[in-house]
Amino acid sequence: MTISPPVRPAVRTRRPVLPLVAAGIIFLALCLWNWSPISLQYDLRVYVVSAQAFLNGQDIYTAHLAYPKDMALGFTYPPFAALVFAPVALLGTSGGRVLMSLLNASALLVIGMVTLRALRPQWTRYRVAAIGMAVGAAGVALEPVRSTFDLGQVNLILTALLLVDLLGHLPPRFRGVLVGVVTGIKLTPGIFIVYLLVTRRYREAATAAAATVGTMVAGAIAMPDASRQFWGHYIFDPSRPGATHFISNQAWRGVFARINGGIDGIAPYWMLAVAITLALGFFVVRKAYEQGLVVESVLLTSLVGVLVSPISWTGHWVWALPIIAVLTHHALRLRSKAAGGLALAWLVTTAFGLPWHTPYLGDKEYTHHGLQLVAGNSYALCAVATIGLALYGLRRRAA
Repeated sequence: MTISPPVRPAVRTRRPVLPLVAAGIIFLALCLWNWSPISLQYDLRVYVVSAQAFLNGQDIYTAHLAYPKDMALGFTYPPFAALVFAPVALLGTSGGRVLMSLLNASALLVIGMVTLRALRPQWTRYRVAAIGMAVGAAGVALEPVRSTFDLGQVNLILTALLLVDLLGHLPPRFRGVLVGVVTGIKLTPGIFIVYLLVTRRYREAATAAAATVGTMVAGAIAMPDASRQFWGHYIFDPSRPGATHFISNQAWRGVFARINGGIDGIAPYWMLAVAITLALGFFVVRKAYEQGLVVESVLLTSLVGVLVSPISWTGHWVWALPIIAVLTHHALRLRSKAAGGLALAWLVTTAFGLPWHTPYLGDKEYTHHGLQLVAGNSYALCAVATIGLALYGLRRRAA
């Protein structure tokens, strides 16, 4: 008779959490050192000035006119956003820069961790946190991320909130709330309410829509005149955030304006491109979601959003970080040369910020030819290639 050896109880090993905490603090400190309280952060100053105008009972959309030498553009977000930025205004510009740099750095780490959790659901929390933080920290190598820090923008924060909500990190009854709040701040994330409808997550879509309406009501109560101006006039002026043809605008409208030599006459072509992108893009999104590729469906929606928006500055393309991570994951798991090549294209394009290496300012964007046209519109081209590869890959996967 064979006697089995005694079963030893599993020993639970404690993971060294302190090094992770220390690494996170060091990363935040490095970001704060690089984007210090004396850095320009132009957009943050616009937020602060407009929020201070709200606190002082002034017009948030004309507050920048008091600084004609320093602020060429004014506040372009809904009134609710000024409410959100009110605490930053109380800190002042320097204090706001500190807060924004820390929030952006934290958001970067969150983006890395939630993306990795979606790709590796079987991994332990510690492993996801450790590698996810590394992925997020590596994002500072990308021009959209650096641009967001340089300007004191909110792109990383909003992206992190959207991923947390859409990838199921909230209790079920609260899912959709962050999508609605983020939409109320910047409008363009409203594309994800459409995403929730397309993927038949109707309860979350209703919650997101209700939250968006709530932000509009809050803004109207706090600033009735500003709300009338924004919803009755400013929302219909796509040039208010800046020149459409400027090299930083990598949306379809910017691409067509540069190729055409101006915005006159591009409306039919732009609207056709938008319609095709919405139809084909959401078809691919739906197929990806049905095949269980949730994070992929969210990222494809983000690409549809930046392409169809009238203005998508390069800083808005922070979605490149999780996109590169997902493409690299598929390239390694499936040994896909196409996914690997596309991941490399995204990395080179966004790390070097290729559009900025072409002539720009002074209408030089209209002189592009040959490779300059490719580099000058490279973010949009990467987005189109990604949607195309997803369509091809999903059709093969279904077959």
